[in-house]
Formats: sequence, structure tokens, C-alpha cells
Amino acid sequence: MSDNDTAVFEIFPWNRNFETGIDEIDQQHRVLVEILNRLAWHFASSTSELQCDHILDELLAYAAYHFKAEEELWEAALGDQEMVRNHHDGHQLFFVQIQMFRSSKEPEEKVMAELFNYLTRWLAFHILESDRRMALTIKAVERGLSIPEARKDVDSELSGVVSVMVSALLEIYSKLSAGTIQLMREKMARLRAEDELARLQHDKLSAALEQQATDHEEQLQFLAYSDPVTGLMNRNGMLREIRHVIQQEQLPRESVALISIDLDNFHKVNARFGEECADRLLGVLARRWKDAMVQGGQLARISGDEFVVLLLDSGKVESQLTALRLTAEQPFVLNGGSISMAFTAGVVRFPHDGADDGDTILRQADHTLFRAKQEQKGSWLFLDADAQRQSVVRQQLLADVREGLIENQFLLLYQPKVCLRSGRVIGVEALIRWDHPDKGILSPIDFLPALEHHPLMVDIGEWVIDQALRQMSVWDSEGLALDVGVNIAAVHLQHPNFVARLARALDYYPQVAPHRLDLEILETAALGELDKASDIIRDCESLGVTFSLDDFGTGYSSLSYLKQLPVNTLKIDQGFVNGALSNADDIAILKGIIGLANAFDRNLVAEGVETMEHGKLLIRLGCYDAQGYAIARPMKPEKIAAWKKQWRPYPEWSAGETIKQ
Repeated sequence: MSDNDTAVFEIFPWNRNFETGIDEIDQQHRVLVEILNRLAWHFASSTSELQCDHILDELLAYAAYHFKAEEELWEAALGDQEMVRNHHDGHQLFFVQIQMFRSSKEPEEKVMAELFNYLTRWLAFHILESDRRMALTIKAVERGLSIPEARKDVDSELSGVVSVMVSALLEIYSKLSAGTIQLMREKMARLRAEDELARLQHDKLSAALEQQATDHEEQLQFLAYSDPVTGLMNRNGMLREIRHVIQQEQLPRESVALISIDLDNFHKVNARFGEECADRLLGVLARRWKDAMVQGGQLARISGDEFVVLLLDSGKVESQLTALRLTAEQPFVLNGGSISMAFTAGVVRFPHDGADDGDTILRQADHTLFRAKQEQKGSWLFLDADAQRQSVVRQQLLADVREGLIENQFLLLYQPKVCLRSGRVIGVEALIRWDHPDKGILSPIDFLPALEHHPLMVDIGEWVIDQALRQMSVWDSEGLALDVGVNIAAVHLQHPNFVARLARALDYYPQVAPHRLDLEILETAALGELDKASDIIRDCESLGVTFSLDDFGTGYSSLSYLKQLPVNTLKIDQGFVNGALSNADDIAILKGIIGLANAFDRNLVAEGVETMEHGKLLIRLGCYDAQGYAIARPMKPEKIAAWKKQWRPYPEWSAGETIKQ
């Protein structure tokens, strides 16, 4: 095999996003990437351990040279700063970690696999985050900023989209590390098997040897095209089957389907039960799924927790996936414990335009799976004509939102919240609008649904928090102290860096007391594990902020959320308030929510108070704080002060009586 073949299997392909802007450092990074790819190739190609050790020594030697060069550069520009010392300590920790791998008593193959995973993630983080941060700080200092100002400027630049990109690339390269090495090994096994098959066919000299060769050939076929853990086809085997299907003449358009499946949270099985039990679960799952295959369906395991299904009848996709889901949900008993599995899937129907070979179709299925994991985890997505058209529209909207954030097209309006009886203003809610250059002012319903489960929702949320705190600071300087509520999507709340970013935002506005910021949680049904969400909320409350459950009463499990989530306030969904004047059921629901709030000692705010009668009814039922058009419509921040001066509640509200609960 020629050296050129190694380029096909780069474990760490170079990306222009890796460039720091300092040519000397970027060239050294390229050399590190080249050595790492060569090390992966030799290991996966079954080259001798001595050869791998030699290349690893080369990597360590060049890393030492690179570290010295960049540390001299950082120190010359930034002096003896803490960030320079921390950078140096990180370099030393790298050598310690490598030494731990080299001295490990674990099996060589396991150690090398863990080593590649560490090196891949380390190199991505070293280039994307660590060195880029240092380079950007130097450039900021060169522009005339002080070092503290430069660090704050860089922290801001590397938050939001860049932070999400770093996390995404770290995950992608972790997958590449495992997937590429597995692919290389399978290819080498296939090539060796094919060579051996050719030799056997040439050397068949007698009937006795022919039978022996047949047995050996079957064994080699298994090694080349099968997965040893489950006995299913491997990636090579599935590619062979796809190619056989494509070669059929007059194959109807989109009559065949390929389904790429990824088990959700499979890492928890490894963590809880160990690798041996995890492999056993995969074997049991494979047998279950094989029994659940529709006629003509074929199943393969292509990597650790990824499977592929080939269906000759694309009309059976939904029924097949439903059968697989029901089967996976049946408990697996492992070492005295039990666990059920869920999965996410991407579906491609073929033949279709642009898909004329097995590799392309498999990549399309993998890409659709990746989208599904980002947008619809636990379910499945189709790559078909309608999906492609919808995807184009959605992608354009996402691109417009990104541009809108860059061009400052978004704005916040503020709707007051008041005590109905006294008229006291208890705060405002920040409501996002999009001043679209072509479509005018757009409400959240026109763009936020398309961002659901997308990382851009995190960027929008970060922007809203920053703008709300900035406006609170402006109002404070004008003598107008107002508490502000901001909406937080579930995907934003559960972002790994949510608490840290919130802390930084609060630190940036030290004059604003954190307890005046209320985070209103949206999409409570999407919160997933309530224990984890509760921990995040408590961590945030330790910073001083408060929490509300928005649109309370609409979720099927609102009571469980109320019991488990440590929130301060319940916001009654406006639908119940609007309908209460004419619908006895809505009145009963309002009474129930108010009773729950009293029982659990929660504050209450009613949304949707559009008339004097709505407010009067709420007072009678025992809910005194509210917002809605009868009080004020959402308004620009500069109009809040004038509104507050002239605001008076309806006289009927002050005279209202409360029904005893």
C-alpha cells in the first residue's frame, strides 16, 4: 500500500478554523497534525509496536520544540502573566499524561485506542481554544488594549458561536478518532483477506485441500465483512450489500431505504456496567433486532454504538423503526441491574439524484443521523424531497438569524408585570423581536420554532441575557430600578457552560443585583432529566438569580416539575386566563393552579390579562400579580419610565374581593 493511501484515512483532517493567525504557530500545528495522522495509520495498519513507539517519540520531541517556541512568543508579548504560566503548566501536563499511557499495564490495543482519543481531543483543544486564545490576546494587545482588556475582549469573542463550534469539533474528532481507526483496520483486514483468498484459489491442488480452503475462505469472509461482537455485517459488508442493490437494473426511484442508527447515551452503559457488559448488551440487542427485521431487511453494526439497516421496500421504514424501538425499550438485565435503550436515526431513500454509489448513500444517512441527533434526538429524520426543501428553507432562516445577530437586527421590548390591587410595578418581561430588513418586525413565533434544539438558540439566549442586564444598568442610572424576566429555552439551560456564562454576564454588570434577574424556563417538557435540571437551577440560584416556570399548566407533567424544580414563581399560561370568562373548565384550572402555588409556597403571575374583567376575576380567585394588554403592551425600553408615571390600575381591581380557597 502506498503512502498516498494514508491521506484517505486522516484521523485529524486540517481545517482552516484551526489557524490562529500567527504563521509560525500555524506551521508547527500542521506538523503536529501530520505526525498524529501518521501514528494513527501505522497503529491501525498493524505495523510493529516498535514503529509506533518511534513515531510517538517523534511526536513528543516535536511537541517539546513547539511548546518552547510558542511559550517564548507568548512571554515576549504578554510577560509573566498568569495565563502564560497556566499555558506552560498545560504543556507539562501533556507529557505527564503521555507517560501514564506508556506505562499502563492495560492491553496494548486498549491503551493505544485511548491514547489516540486523548491526542485527538487534546490537539483540537490545544489549537482551537488554548493557542487561539493566546494569539487573539496578543493581537488585542498589539491593537493598544491593556492585557486585562484584551483578555475580556477575547473571552467575549470566544464565547457563543465559537464555543459551540469548539465543543462540536471536539465531539466530531472524538468520533473520527474511533471511526477512522476502525475503518482502517477493517480495510486492512479486508485487503489481507482478499490476498489470502486469491492465494488459496491459486493453490487448490486437490479435493482435500479444496475443502480446507473453503472452510478457511468462509472464515476470512467473516473477518473481512462481519462484526465480531454481534456477528452482524460490518461497514464493509453493508457497503457490499448496498452496491449489489444499486447494480440492479430499472430499480424504482426511492424504492430502497438505508437507515443509520445511533444508540442514545450508550456511554452510560459502559460507565455503569463496564465494557464487557456493554458488549454483551450489543450482542443481545443485535439478536433482537435481527429477529425484528422485515422481509428483505438487513442489519449491520458499523461502529461502537452505530447500526445500519437496509430495506428493499422503503415503504416499511416507519414500521421497521417502530419495531426496533419497541424491541430496544424492553429491559436488558446486566449484572443484577436493568436498562432500556433508545436511539436516534437518519433515513435515506434511494436511488435518487446525487446518490449513485454505496459510500455516498451511507454518508448521506450518517449526515441525516447527525442532524437528527442535533434537532430530534430520540426520533428519526428522513432525507427526501420534502425534507430537502424544508431543510433549504430552514438553513436559510438559520443563516439569516446568524446574520441578524451580527448586524444587531434583534431588539428587546418590555412588558410590565404589576400587582392588580395596588398597581405596584413588580418588574418587566423582556420579549425578543426581529427587525428584519425585508419583512419588518417579526415576533418570536416567526423564527424561534425553527431554532428549537439548535445551537443558535443558545446564542440568542446569551444575547437576550446580556441585553437585559445592559438595559437594567441604563435604567438604574436613570433612577428606574426594575426587575427583569428573560425567557430561557431548555437547550440553553442545559448547555454545559450555562452556569459559567451566566456568572460572567453578571460579573460584567456588577451594579445590577443578581436577584433582580428572573430566568423564565421555556419548553419544560424538553428538560429531560429533572435531577440534572434541578442541579443547574440550584447552581444558578447560588449566583443570586431567581427562576420562574413559564406557561405553567400546559405541560402534561406540570405537577412533577413543580415538585422537583426549585423555582420561585409560576406563570399561568395566558390561554387559561383568556378563556376563564366564558369557560368553567378554565376557571377550575385557574383555581387548581392557584391552590398548588399556595400549597408549594410559590409566587404567581398570570399572563394574558386583556380586559378589566380578566383582572377582576383573578383577584377574586386569589391571584394578584399579572401582565397583559389591559395593563400594557410590550414597549421599547425608553417608554417604560413615562408609562410607569401615568399607570393606574382599574378602580374595580382595588375594590375586588377574594374568594376564600
